[in-house]
Amino acid sequence: MPSQTDIQHTLQQLADFPVYYEGDYKPLVGLLIRWGASQHEAEDVAQEAMLATFTSWLTIQSPKAFARKAAYRILLRSWKVSEREDCAARRVAQDAIVEAFDANEDLAEYQRMMRVLPHAQRVVFELHHDGYGYAEISEITGQQRETVRSNVRHARQKLVRMMERESPRREATHGP
Repeated sequence: MPSQTDIQHTLQQLADFPVYYEGDYKPLVGLLIRWGASQHEAEDVAQEAMLATFTSWLTIQSPKAFARKAAYRILLRSWKVSEREDCAARRVAQDAIVEAFDANEDLAEYQRMMRVLPHAQRVVFELHHDGYGYAEISEITGQQRETVRSNVRHARQKLVRMMERESPRREATHGP
């Protein structure tokens, strides 16, 4: 159990944090903005970095360096999360476009678009479209799972680009 003196010393050290916070919060926000964060994002990241600094206050040698290291890691993590969310949203939008295309109604057009795809992309895309997962497609085709994912993604992107280019023509001949 800590002695009364140890507790007093710890409380005194913790009392220094608000002074540090007041002096370093705005410069940290400015640095985050210069690194590419928006104002709102910089403020959120700075707050999280300051919390991490406070949590480790009694054990760190340089609070300023610690806060910047924490802020940098937090910012990168938030960008990765945003990138994954954007990628997922694009994938959902692409899937909706592909799903909206009626292969039965436009069979000749569908076959033409599929022939444009490289063989490996066409095979995995058709299997994926039939409901097989990446692991199952990997097992069926002998491709690595990551290669299957990449081929499905590239096929989807090519098909979406083809459908977007042909959209006005299709609407003129097939209706809305």
